[in-house]
Amino acid sequence: GGETVKLEARVGLDGVCKSGAWIPVRVTVENIGGGFDARVQASYKNDQGGQSVYAADISLPAASRKEFFLYVAPTSSVRDFRVSVFDGKTLRAQKKMNVSCAADRDLLFGILADDPAPYSVLNDIRPLSGGRSRLAYLTVLDLPDRAQGWSALDALVVSNVDTGQLSAGQKQALELWIANGGKLFVVGGVNWMTASVGLRDILPVEITSTKRIAGLSELSAYVKDSAPLAQDAILAVGNNREGARVLVAQYAVPLLIEKQIGYGKVYYFAADPALQPLSDWDGVKIMYEHLLAFKSNKPSWTNAAWDSYQASRAISALPQLNLPSFLYIFCWLGVYILAIGPVNYLILRRMKRAELAWITVPVLVVLFSCLAYAFGFAYRGVKPILNRLTLAQGWDDASSARVNSLTGIYSPSRTTYNIQTQDQFMLYQIPSMDSGLQGNDNWLSLKNESGTALPDVRVEIGGVRSVGAEGAMPALNIQSDLILTVSRNGYNLTGKITNASGHTLRDAALIFPNDWSLLGDFKPNETKTINRSISAAAMPPTDMYQLTQKLGMPPYPSSTDDNVSIRRSSFFQASVIPDNGLAPMVSGVYLMGWVDDIPAPVTLQDWDSDAVDTMLYFHKFAPGMATSSGTFALSSSMYDWESSIGALATQIPSGGYEVRFQPSQPINFSAVESLTLGIQSGAPGKEIVWLWNFEMNAWDLISLQAFAAPTDIPQAARYVGADGELRIKLDASQNDYVQVGSVDFSLTVKP
Repeated sequence: GGETVKLEARVGLDGVCKSGAWIPVRVTVENIGGGFDARVQASYKNDQGGQSVYAADISLPAASRKEFFLYVAPTSSVRDFRVSVFDGKTLRAQKKMNVSCAADRDLLFGILADDPAPYSVLNDIRPLSGGRSRLAYLTVLDLPDRAQGWSALDALVVSNVDTGQLSAGQKQALELWIANGGKLFVVGGVNWMTASVGLRDILPVEITSTKRIAGLSELSAYVKDSAPLAQDAILAVGNNREGARVLVAQYAVPLLIEKQIGYGKVYYFAADPALQPLSDWDGVKIMYEHLLAFKSNKPSWTNAAWDSYQASRAISALPQLNLPSFLYIFCWLGVYILAIGPVNYLILRRMKRAELAWITVPVLVVLFSCLAYAFGFAYRGVKPILNRLTLAQGWDDASSARVNSLTGIYSPSRTTYNIQTQDQFMLYQIPSMDSGLQGNDNWLSLKNESGTALPDVRVEIGGVRSVGAEGAMPALNIQSDLILTVSRNGYNLTGKITNASGHTLRDAALIFPNDWSLLGDFKPNETKTINRSISAAAMPPTDMYQLTQKLGMPPYPSSTDDNVSIRRSSFFQASVIPDNGLAPMVSGVYLMGWVDDIPAPVTLQDWDSDAVDTMLYFHKFAPGMATSSGTFALSSSMYDWESSIGALATQIPSGGYEVRFQPSQPINFSAVESLTLGIQSGAPGKEIVWLWNFEMNAWDLISLQAFAAPTDIPQAARYVGADGELRIKLDASQNDYVQVGSVDFSLTVKP
């Protein structure tokens, strides 16, 4: 009976999930009765009225206990969420769960600490987007073993918890989560060893001992707080690793150390915020807000939010789906007319049996109909075809690449298929493209040893159905020694890039801020020398269709284009989603290329099928930084940004909006010399502009010169926060229509 099975479940991260993000479900099943084969599932009622089910088939021997994660990809609101254990069709145990997902604009901080009280101040941080902050109090067992389960988390604080318990899967998921934009904040102090023991491979420092320091005045100066922090503090000290950057040092002892991995960062804080002089210091909130609350606007291709029209066109770009050529149809009709007319007539006349036309004509019609069906069947093919479109993002200093795959299943006949993923990829439904894959608006995804399976996908004759898959793969081995040199006049990127991956990147391009430069095919073991100047000025976004043409693809694919061109152009536009027809504004340096010989890990069970593979691969570089011996300028073109309305160049809404800027590349400077600011808009002089005064914690109204001319800002240092951060607020009279084209600034600093 059900009393012999005990079920425990924990949904989300400490019960918290986010709208649009994968939901991890930690399940514990204990069987105190006889053994049986069980199906454990998490299910909810979707908006179409069907059931969405994510399940795993497991063996439960007598007196056994199993613990694992299920992962749910909600496509709508989550109603009537249940975790159940079935023995065949018999329900053995079930729990109803209350699930209410936070909005994407909210910040979710994970707290992995023996004493979470010192981090309650994170609750007081208000996200720029206008949401709220939420805390998830976690244990090591709560951390998912797949990166998808981390997607709702914005930052993770680790303090005095034994990270040596982390599994290999949890460590890989952690690294991939950081590379995709996560923030990891690890605390040192007296009890430094427990928190760092399982994180040695990703920490920016190797800790060896502790040291007592007389006060932390440099930390106060870092956040421009007046508190003296004069009491002694115990710091964890050691040797900085390659790629580490010291943000704050006290008496030459590193206090706050940063390491950038992909879009994310790892911070090591050598002191313990739970102890004096930090336990009652108000400035700790400013530090957390600066380090952990900033959510930079990443390039659109990192989100895999497919544009449904372009993605559907890419999925359909298969030879079998093309109409037969005009010549083929013309010849076929010509043979048919000749056979049923003149040839039939001449033969019967020669036989002097014209009356047989009543028989030969119907026979010829049936014969040609059968031949047409046979030729059509042969033309359409006898095997199902998988059109696998893959979007991959790799980074320097990360061993894995994040992968999203969009697979179209073309069927030459009306049948059902079982879709299977490998390499622990997980399948998800794309409601804007294809719903009801299994009929009745239901969804059933089965987790197994190799990945997940989607059974009984129905495809009509000559039809195409599509499904998404997400996971990770070993990153392509792209090696570089790039150096980004900063001067007063701009940036210069020099060095070499080597393709050591064994795969050709076709039609490769180098991506700079608002500039895409075609490199051509990038063959295995080939090295390309780079010497490129990058403008310091913020350039207007590139038109998407001009960019597509520049990269050698048809902007508006048509039936006259070959299938490869149609597939590439449509998939590029589906992945690099246009914002009002404009390519995304990016900071940093990327390599992009097409790879045709890496199969996506999506197959059909028990079917001999053909496959067409197209991968669009992005690699984000982390170039070394060099500065001139004199002053140098940091410009908006190499800054990451976050906006309260999700856009930088846009029409100013009622009430205005705020933008925060932080350098995309870590760079040290000692003092601010000057700051110039210009706003390019369609109504010059109509903008109302404020700068955040970090010394006074207040907005200062700024008077700008007309026509976007750069304006020198007096007392510039007060408007520059930690690590070169700037905050700008833009507004306009409700009677004025003001369309912002770009925000252009230049911060001149001393090394």
